[in-house]
Amino acid sequence: MTLIYVITRIITFPGAFFRKLWELLVCRVCKIAVYDERAFKYSEFCGHTEHELLAENPWKSFFICWFPFTMNLILSTYFLSGSAYQLVYIGDTGNVLSYLFLWLGISFAANCAPSFEDMLAFKDSVYGRKNVFLKIIFAPFFALFCVMSCLEKYSLTFLLAVAYGVCFPYIFGWVLPVLSVFQTIF
Repeated sequence: MTLIYVITRIITFPGAFFRKLWELLVCRVCKIAVYDERAFKYSEFCGHTEHELLAENPWKSFFICWFPFTMNLILSTYFLSGSAYQLVYIGDTGNVLSYLFLWLGISFAANCAPSFEDMLAFKDSVYGRKNVFLKIIFAPFFALFCVMSCLEKYSLTFLLAVAYGVCFPYIFGWVLPVLSVFQTIF
């Protein structure tokens, strides 16, 4: 299973590299000890930064899961916004740059999920406390991180990213007109 995981990370190397970069940035900002900052290694940490796990601080453990997820999702949306619309929705296959941007969008989307260990550290830091307010606030984030990290453990985020790239123009083809209606109301 590690071989499939490493192969999908090599295929989507820009997203894996940037996720590692975002995790390293969070570790530097939060003063978290980093053990291995290589992006590509033959293990389940391929595309991740190996760092100290923070079970004592829920905000830092949330930040280490949330920031790389959000940044890669923003970059994925940026690259898919034009390329998926042009290739999948319109069917204009003449532009080579659209294929490159589609691959980059899928690459960033496939590497959004936090590592399984980071998700477990986040769970321990939030649900190991008696603070009910934190548990309620972080519950949707934990559910998202748990599902995504479990999918990533078996390299299913790659298939999910391809589906996201194909469905992206249809999803936003429906959402954007709804948003324009709200814009005229308010």
